Amino acid sequence: MNGETAEDVELTAENEMLRLMKSMIDKMHTEMRDRFISLKKLDSSFGFLLDMKELMSTTNENSLKQICIFIGSSYDTDLDGLEMFSEIMDCRMLFKTRADVKLSTPEDLLCFIVQYGDDVFPNLRVGLQILLTVATSIASCERSFSKLKLILFYLRSSMGQKRLSVLALLSVKREITDSINFEELIDTFAAAKARRISL
Repeated sequence: MNGETAEDVELTAENEMLRLMKSMIDKMHTEMRDRFISLKKLDSSFGFLLDMKELMSTTNENSLKQICIFIGSSYDTDLDGLEMFSEIMDCRMLFKTRADVKLSTPEDLLCFIVQYGDDVFPNLRVGLQILLTVATSIASCERSFSKLKLILFYLRSSMGQKRLSVLALLSVKREITDSINFEELIDTFAAAKARRISL
């Protein structure tokens, strides 16, 4: 048989456990280091968009211009750095006229920009969208796969792709699903379609 001539390493159970644990800790350390490196890289590029109070104040215009030029060179197919800088300056002036608007997160700023239309501040919008959609962690993806494993077990192995996708979405967005009144939804659906067949 294959492997019969191989010599046994003769590790005790304790030594084997130590070997496995050390390799697991080393892998965890490597993964955490890689994730923190990607977080630092994202912060060096788009970190200025996270602090709304600093972004909308009139200080540090030279450093802001340099950062925008750097982002424009890194993402040259998506946005123009100098135009992004001028859009931030224009957004500051617009924000001063709207004293009723309070911005605390980049998502608030993106919603503020979107309400003015598609052609207003396009480079700043793209920068905010990149910041808000870049995945620095894979936890949400892992959560989706763990939910998928709970939904698609061996008794449901013949489920179609459309139903599986809908059930996975309902499971991942559980807080929204819990707020839905299913009795009312069923009554609305039943009233909309007459499904009884007269025999």
